Amino acid sequence: MERLAVIGLDAAEPEFLERLIAEGRLPTLARLRTQSARCQLHSEATWRAGRVWETLLTGTADFPSANLFDTSKYQSWQLGARKKTPFYADFPGLNVLAIDVPYMSLWYDVPGAQVVWGGHDAGYPRASRPAGLLREIDARFGVHPAFHNDFTCAWWDERSINTLTDALIVGSQRRCEIIGWLCERFPDWDLLLTVLSEAHSAGEIFWHGVSDGHPLSLVPTAPLARRRLIETYQELDRAVERIVSQLPRGTRVLLTTVHGMETNDYDVPSMALLPELLYRACTGNSLLRADSAAAWRRDGCPAVVPTASEKWSDYVRDRFGQGPLARGWRRIARGLGLQRRPPIHELSVPIKPEVDAAPEQIAEPRYSLEWQVTSWYRQHWPRMRAFAVPVFYDGRVRINLRGRESQGLVEPGDYAATCDWVEQLLSECRDVRTGRAIVQHIERRRADDPLRLDGADADLVIGWQRGIEAIEHPRLGTIGPLPYRRTGGHTDHGFAWLSGKGVAPGDFGDQEALDLTATVRRLLGDSRAGRSVFERRRAA
Repeated sequence: MERLAVIGLDAAEPEFLERLIAEGRLPTLARLRTQSARCQLHSEATWRAGRVWETLLTGTADFPSANLFDTSKYQSWQLGARKKTPFYADFPGLNVLAIDVPYMSLWYDVPGAQVVWGGHDAGYPRASRPAGLLREIDARFGVHPAFHNDFTCAWWDERSINTLTDALIVGSQRRCEIIGWLCERFPDWDLLLTVLSEAHSAGEIFWHGVSDGHPLSLVPTAPLARRRLIETYQELDRAVERIVSQLPRGTRVLLTTVHGMETNDYDVPSMALLPELLYRACTGNSLLRADSAAAWRRDGCPAVVPTASEKWSDYVRDRFGQGPLARGWRRIARGLGLQRRPPIHELSVPIKPEVDAAPEQIAEPRYSLEWQVTSWYRQHWPRMRAFAVPVFYDGRVRINLRGRESQGLVEPGDYAATCDWVEQLLSECRDVRTGRAIVQHIERRRADDPLRLDGADADLVIGWQRGIEAIEHPRLGTIGPLPYRRTGGHTDHGFAWLSGKGVAPGDFGDQEALDLTATVRRLLGDSRAGRSVFERRRAA
């Protein structure tokens, strides 16, 4: 069996990467691209659930959503790594080194080593198999300083941008050292599988610095965001060089990303505007009162920028609640230091050591979503016909259905009509900035069997038009404007480059990302696996 190294570049945007290659900024990737069999990847079935690397691990896209909904408690949970068999666990005799693959479960014991050390949205506690290996790694190399701290970075604060970038670079360098050490510690490996997450962490916060026409492209931090995002990609290039240079002679290298990066058009409408809209429609009351939309419109709808001392959630929280006195008190208390919060530029999230629990105890981890604005409406959900559930991408609406929800209000016979009502409500809304409709498309995820308990967490999934920061409804009023939470979001496209012994360079066009798992299996000698992305597609 010939050795194979699979190196994932998490959410590295192909077009931006090609631009930097053309400018001579990424010499390693430029060389590998020239030497490789290449293809473009599309991943329509998986990218909006945010679990593209789980698709590589399992070869399937059989998850209806990234979150779970508890019908008895009216509570949403983010689902971590599942006990789905990774392709390498049912590959006889395969010796594996796997480190920092998002949503990799350590449930399955395989020859070699599996490590969750530091990455973006790992979906699993910091752990290793064999147990104790991560403690040894931390003692020898240290932790990834950006682990979980990338979620707290603020695009509007220069110190925050600099702190995160410095931490990402240190973490990338340490991971390269760890990979080299693991290769020496477990010299009989057949497959090296790792995902470099730094482009993902930086892209979500710094994208306004490089995206042409981004609504935030003129804010003061944009030039710094551009420079530091380029530095992050250059570090990515150096990381690939360091990893490849440490590989035994003859090792083939598969370099891939399965989703990219673009302007984030869903955080504000999905996480804040939609839940408030449904709350107003169902109750006749209001909880979210942003600054004057009329004044914002008169000023030309400028970018909404929080103060340097507040997080996005702080900004929204100060405009959320039943009365101006309560909201005013929160602001005063923070100003007087009575509500102590770490400065947004500090790496204040503690990085936990290797978890003591065994994989059988960890099972399928779940993570709280109470931090999301959507969850702040949770106490009202039982009394609403329909409500928004926590999300990371498109808006998601759940019907409060009798016979499914513990306190359901909508009769099953009225299910379709209630979905129609939500769609009509959304169709009546307009973008305050443009006056145009706010919805691009709506999908009814559970139309075939809405009472099915293990279906998607949402009945309706809403795709938004671009750049929505405030909406207005003829009866329910204006909601917003609100600032962007993340400036970058994900796309459904990526690439795969294969180089090494016996590989002829060439372009294999557009391929399905779901075929990437079969590609890896074939490269490892499994002739019965499915089609490879490095095969020409037959004409229809």
